[in-house]
Amino acid sequence: MHGDSGYPVLKYLMTPLLNPNSQSEKLYNESHIRTRNTVERCFGVIKRRFPILAYGIRMKKIDTIMAIITSTFILHNIAIQFNVEIPDIDGNDPLSLLINNGDLNINAINNQQQQDDVGGINQRANIINHYFSRL
Repeated sequence: MHGDSGYPVLKYLMTPLLNPNSQSEKLYNESHIRTRNTVERCFGVIKRRFPILAYGIRMKKIDTIMAIITSTFILHNIAIQFNVEIPDIDGNDPLSLLINNGDLNINAINNQQQQDDVGGINQRANIINHYFSRL
């Protein structure tokens, strides 16, 4: 999973480097940015089709929330197979504002500050050193 620099570095969440120095660190950041942009565009599409994902799921049970999210992606794939159009949204309604503001959902998900995970920092360094240094 990819996050932005507002998130802590964890073993399962890679974030960009704030001050990349080497060429491999710059390549890592570039790859991270391109990947994140692609993922954010996909999330924007799915939020237009299923506004519950843009407005927020107000349920308490994590199993129910996960089932809803999984179901929306399954239904989205079925809609693609049957060429179902994605709803048009004008740029002034609240849903468009939520979708177009990439920071909104990121801030809503993680309101509490966490410390960087040493294992996550080491994991990121290993990825940079073992993969991006070869490019």
